[in-house]
Formats: sequence, structure tokens, C-alpha cells
Amino acid sequence: MRRVALAFLLLVAADVTARPPHKQAIVQHFGQFLPEKLNACTLCHLSEKTSGDEKPHNAFGKRLKALGSEWKAAGKNTDILRRWEAIADEDSDGDGIPNVLEILSGRAPGNASDRPTDVELANARRILADYRRKTSQYVWRPFEPVRRPEIPAVQDPTWCRNPIDRFIASERERHGLKPRPEAGRATLLRRVYLDLIGLTPTTEELHAFLSDESPGAYDRVVEKLLSSPRYGERWGRHWMDVWRYSDWAGWTDGGQIRDSQPHIWRWRDWIVESLNADKGYDRMILEMLAADELSPADESILRATGYLARNYKMLSREKWLQDTVDHTFLAFQGLTIGCARCHDHMYDPISQQEYYQVRAIFTPHQVRVDRVPGEPDIKKDGLPRVYDADLASPTYLLIRGDDRTPDKTPLQPGVPSILGGRIALSPVPLPRDAFAPDKREFVKREALAASKQAVDTAKENLRRAQQQLAGRSMPIAHLHSLANITQLAARNAALEEVRMAEAELSVAEAKQAALGAVLQVEALEEAGDAKSPRWREAAEKTVTMQRQANVLEAKRNVMLAELERRRAPKAQIAAADKKLEAARKSLTQVEAEQKKTVTTAYAPRVSKTYPTTSTGRRLAFAKWLASVDNPLSARVAVNHIWLRHFGQALAPSVFDFGRNGRLPTHAALLDWLAAEFMQPGNGAPAWSMKHLHRIIVLSATYRQSSSIGDWNANSQSAIHNPQSIDPDNTWYWRVMPRRLEAELVRDNVLHVAGQLDTTMSGPDIDHQRGLAVFRRSLYFRHAAEKQMEFLKLFDAASVTECYQRKESVIPQQALALANSELSIRMARLTARDLARTCGADPARFVTAAFERVLSRQPTSTETAECLAFLTQQAAEHAKTQSIKADDPTGKTPSSDPALRARENLIQVLFNHHEFVTVR
Repeated sequence: MRRVALAFLLLVAADVTARPPHKQAIVQHFGQFLPEKLNACTLCHLSEKTSGDEKPHNAFGKRLKALGSEWKAAGKNTDILRRWEAIADEDSDGDGIPNVLEILSGRAPGNASDRPTDVELANARRILADYRRKTSQYVWRPFEPVRRPEIPAVQDPTWCRNPIDRFIASERERHGLKPRPEAGRATLLRRVYLDLIGLTPTTEELHAFLSDESPGAYDRVVEKLLSSPRYGERWGRHWMDVWRYSDWAGWTDGGQIRDSQPHIWRWRDWIVESLNADKGYDRMILEMLAADELSPADESILRATGYLARNYKMLSREKWLQDTVDHTFLAFQGLTIGCARCHDHMYDPISQQEYYQVRAIFTPHQVRVDRVPGEPDIKKDGLPRVYDADLASPTYLLIRGDDRTPDKTPLQPGVPSILGGRIALSPVPLPRDAFAPDKREFVKREALAASKQAVDTAKENLRRAQQQLAGRSMPIAHLHSLANITQLAARNAALEEVRMAEAELSVAEAKQAALGAVLQVEALEEAGDAKSPRWREAAEKTVTMQRQANVLEAKRNVMLAELERRRAPKAQIAAADKKLEAARKSLTQVEAEQKKTVTTAYAPRVSKTYPTTSTGRRLAFAKWLASVDNPLSARVAVNHIWLRHFGQALAPSVFDFGRNGRLPTHAALLDWLAAEFMQPGNGAPAWSMKHLHRIIVLSATYRQSSSIGDWNANSQSAIHNPQSIDPDNTWYWRVMPRRLEAELVRDNVLHVAGQLDTTMSGPDIDHQRGLAVFRRSLYFRHAAEKQMEFLKLFDAASVTECYQRKESVIPQQALALANSELSIRMARLTARDLARTCGADPARFVTAAFERVLSRQPTSTETAECLAFLTQQAAEHAKTQSIKADDPTGKTPSSDPALRARENLIQVLFNHHEFVTVR
């Protein structure tokens, strides 16, 4: 049983594990599926009010509970759905009506007095019969390993370009549908450009393709686009949706990072670069979940663990781990495993214990920010990454999902058995650069360079101070006048500056020498000479030098405090006295320390280190996810890719491949694509996304027209109108038009105007600088309360999760394209650019405008309407006061009425539905 059981699955309230779910969880997650008359409690319990938390079970609840006990004693799976299926057709209350029919009627199956009416019963029988008929015709087994299905025979094989088309044609023919013809060449070019790189073809690219009539012209365009660096940006944004990319939220100055991590943009850059390099999807999984265990010293790969660092929650470690587990399964397995946090999963055979075994995989991990070359301050720049911090941290099952009531038995890491779950754990020894990142060579080099720079700066400051003093020298005989006394004061001040500069130089040189000594000791330790006589001598020398540096620094601080005390205004003397007292006390302490017997206990250069071993849990888990034996990883990935090419997924519930999800429309095609993705049959690399894109966009299915066709409602052919047979295009008899994503609307407004800055990578750009910085939209800050307003209007991805973009058509979108500063300025710049090549010929301008903005030529009707519009607008603008000068950035309209009319026309074309649509 499946969807029929939606209401019934609330029977988990009778779970034999003695851990019934909280009633609120039932209402939140499944209340919407209950028949209106059915109360969640009276499914299993008597309706009478009783004291305490437990209510007496009715006949149905008792039967369900008893069955669970029997199965548990026999070592069977006590999954709630299995128990439901076993007693669905029983009559628990003896009223002559099966349990399933009573539930579908909104009645309590354990209460004989709560009988359905004849009308309710007839309706329940109809629903049940229809459901069982459909499920008997369609078999979908997502938990079984992927097997490459046979390619079906079709009535018209000449239409098919590759196996995708045979699977599509087979289903389409079965439903009596015929395909639409291939899209026009200009339409197809625009479609594949937007799909693969997210930008429209330039006029030159459009003309080149239209003039190339050779058989391989389209194939060559596809290869060109897949090789473009823009491909990684386009598909990077798609996968950033699925993997929940978001920039940090909070305040960096006070260390109050609430969500995600600063510098998480490095993960974004890794995504783009990996896609451009066609890194295997399996490898990407390994790196995102366990790069610190897979390649612990490779900073370019460690960026991938931003996937986990992004889940950071300052205020709740519980929520942090919950999001990590839930969204990892939603993204990579298409399963709502979070349902098992409080109780056994209501639909899929995943127990509550298995949920927490998955959680145990992530329990030890933490987030840190490592230094990067060139920037010692990790607040300004750094590498956010994960590592296993507490190797022995236990994981307990939380009763009812409440972290205040943990079970007392620690759980071992594991994965759901229904998925063939078995992972082999092996601890991972880490190299020094991983557990002591500040001992990396570049950190040493930069420390030495910084100490040298400090000495050089101190020497230069001393030189300047001495030069200043030399310029203020004077004979003693000249001290009789007030003016000369003033000069003497200035000379004394200059002398103080020299003394301070000398002290600063002494400190810098002493620290430089001490650093060199520390590095020498470290080198001996790393060479295995620790505790040797040679090491002891070097360590004692280091202690002596560090003590000397400390004394010199303390003396410098006393000199500085005395100087500030002498120069302090009366109101600040008390504070200066306290500072001087503290400095003198510190000097006394370090001088006393200097007199002590020298030991080998030197102050290490690096005080913070991390565990030398990682648990290996996440690496084992990632290998299981990325295995060809995993039944869901490839299916889920290819479903996401298909969705973004066609606007509709083969399995409509992209994040729920379980029993509560919607059945796939083309299960065999989904499996063929998954098999081809993992083990391609033509020598292509395994797990290659570019290979998958290639076979999809080269298929006849993808190349169909999006038009419905000309069906005369009064003719006989209207009976066979595919729009009436399949209005949702479930069987792909055409390509469905779809809206551009928010980022592509903005990017293409800039691209059309020739203003798009194609600089790649780098820190996130302030979301409020969209009008000042013309980079692609994926590089702007995307976080809670930090999103570009223009993108939000066009349904930008949610920060919390976005497995499938929403599409809306609202007035605010049209207003944004009509009135926003961005679109107006870009319309002006586009018109001016086209005017330079088109001259005074308005017809030529109209054609060029359509080709630039819509990637096609205008129809004769459109040309006539646009020419009339240009004439009318120019006349209107001529009546108004002329503008003195044209602003080169497009912030003001043209002073030429004819050119200003052309600017208006470009603005109109930005508002054309074709501009924001993939056809």
C-alpha cells in the first residue's frame, strides 16, 4: 500500500518501541493528508478523555500494537507500513468493513459504532480500486540497485536520435501522441545556450550558426558550450540550489556568525571549477563529504567541505546536525530521512535507530577556518573546512527526537539497511599540515617575512627619528631666549622618539632571532631528533632568546607608558598611571623569569593543533554514496539534471524517491540514464555530467518545438489535439516553455548590453552592489536577509533549501524590467551600441534589436509595429526639453529623440515574454 495509506500512517502513535511520536509532529507533517473527519488520536485510541499521557487503545490500535510485538519477537522488521499492509483488509472492530475503507472514509477502524455512510463507503471503494489498479500497472523499485533496462522498440525509429528518444517515443505512442517537429534553428540555439551556459548567443554566434548548414553544426555548438567556462557558472548555480549554498549570516567583527561560514565562497568556486573540469559526480560527493579524510593536505580540494561547513549553526548544535543528516539524504538520496528522527519512518523502511546511526557518521565533525597564503588574519580571508574534533563522541537515540531525553546506549555509525547499507570504517591518520596547519611551509615563510619586515620598518623609523633629531640640534649658549627653550622642548621630543625607535628595533631584532631559534627546534623535532642532546641545546638557546625578547618588549612597553604619562592631559593622568603600573609589573615578572634556570620548555610558535587522526566515518559514508551499488545516488542526480533541461522531472518528487513520493513518469528511462551516468557504454568517463548533458541536448526529444501546433477546434483533427490528451506534457510530445531563473534574467540584461563582467571566482560581493558591479549573479552574497532584491522578485533560490525552483508570474516582475535602474540603463546602452552599427536605418535597427535581445528576427508584423512605435516615440521626445549631454553609463536618456525612442524599444523587448522564457 502507498498513498492510500497516507492518513493511516499516523498509526505510528502505537509504535511498539515505546517511543511514540509527539502529537505535534504528526499534525505538522501529515495532518494535511487526514480526512477532515478523522482525528489523529482516534485511529488507535479510544476517544474518552483519560488522565496521563497514555490513552487506552481501541481494537485497531491493540491489533497493530500486538502485531508489532509479535514481529519484534520473531526478529522481523516492525516497519509501520508493513504492519499496515498486513491488516489493511482486516476488520478490527467487527463491523463488517475492512480497516482501509473505514480510514479512507474518515472513520475510526477500531470503533464499531463509527461506521461510514453508504456514500462514504462507495467513495472509499472507488479510491482504493483506482489506487490498486494504478499500482498494479506500474512498478517502481527505487531501493533496488540500478540495472540498465532494455531499449524499447518503437513504431517510428527514424525519429529517434539516441536511446533517450526510444524510451520517450515508446510511452508517447502508447498514449496516442505524435511529437512536434524540431524547433527552428534560432530557437534551438537560444535554448541550448541558455541551458548550458545561461547566456543568449551573440548576434555573431546566431548568424554563424544559421549560415552553417553542415550536418554537425549543432553538435559543434554543444561541444563549444560544454567547453566554455560559463558552463560551470550556469550549472554551478543549479547544484548550489540542491546543495543549499548560502553565504554567512551574522556579524564577523564580534565573531557572531549565526549560519554558514565567512569565506564559504571558496566552496562555490570549487563547484564551478569542478564542473568545468568535468570532475566525476562520484568524486564530487567524496570531496564534499570527506575531503579532509580523502586529501587532508590539499587546500584546493578541502574547499569542497564547505558543503558541511555551510550547515553550521551558532545557536544550536542539535539543529546543525539535524540539517546535515536530513539535507544530505534529500540532496544525494532523495529521501526524507528526517521523518525518522522522532520515530520509525512512516512511509519508508527506515527505523529511528538507523537515523541516529547515520547521525553518528557526522557527530565528531566540527568547523574551523585555516589560514590561506598572503593573509594571516582569518577574519579577512581564510579556508572554512571541516575536521573530526571529538573522535570518541558518542551518539544516542533521542527519544521522541528530544535531545533532553537521550537513550543510554551509544550507537555505531551505519546507513539504512534498505539501501544495501553497510559501510567499512577505518580511521584516517592525518599529515602534519592537517593537524597543525600553522606549521605549513607558507606560514613559516610568511612569519619570517613578517619578522624581517618588522626589523626593516624599525630601522627605517629609527633613521627618520635620528634625522629629525639632527635637524633640531642647537648650541647650549642659545638657551637664554623663550623661543630657543621651545626649540629645546622639540629637540627633547625628537630625542624621545629616537629612544623609542631604538627600543622598537631591539624588540624586532630579538623576536626575529627567537623565531629563527624556534624554527630550528621545530626542524629537529620533525626530523625525529626530539629530546636528543642537539635538540636540548637548541631548545635551551630558544628559551634564553625568547626570555630576552620578552624583557626587551616589556622595557619598551614601560618606556611607551612613561612617555604617554608625560604627555597625557590632566584628565587622562589617572588612566596613564594605571597603564604605567601594569607595564612595570609585567617587566618585573619577565625579568624574574629571565633569572630562572634555563629549561627546554620553549614557547612553541604554533599553540593550536587538532587531532592527528580522523574517524574515517564520513569517508566511508561518502564511498557508499558514490558507489555504483547505491540504488539512489545516480537516479537522484540524473533526475535533477533532466529537470533543469526540461522544466519537469522524470520522478516529480525530486527530493522524495520513497513511498510517499510521486511515481516516475518514465521509470525505465530514469534507470537507463542512471546506468549510463555511472557506466557509460561509449567509452565516456564514468559519472560525467557533461556526457549526460550531451546525450540529452542531442536527443530528438530535446530538439522538439515548444509550440502546441495549429489545431482547428471545428475540424476532425481537434479530437487528436495533444494538448487535450496531455495538457501537462507528461509524455514529452513537445518541449515545455519555462521561465528563466532569477540570476539569468539579470545576467542576460547585462549580457545583451555588452556590460556583463565575466570575471570568475572570488569573495562574495555585497548584495546591495548589483547596480555597481556587473558580475554574474551567482557571485553576489546569498544569505538570510542578504539577497539582491531584483533576484528575489524573480524567485531566486531559498537560502534554507531549494531542490526545485518555483516559477511565478507576478506584476512586480514586469515592473522590475520596465522601471528598474538596471534594465533602463542597459536598454540605453544596448540601443546606443546597436545604433553605431545600424546607422539611421530604423528597419535595420529593429532587426538587430530582435536578434540581440530575443535571438531571432522579427516577423513582418512586428517590424511594422516597431517602426510605428519608433516614429511615435521620437515625435513625443522631440516635444520635450532636450537633455544637454548623453551619459556614457546610461544613467540618463539620449538627447537625440530618435535614439531615445530606440532606447524605449529595447526596454520594451526586455519586457517581451520571450526574453524571460526558454522556448
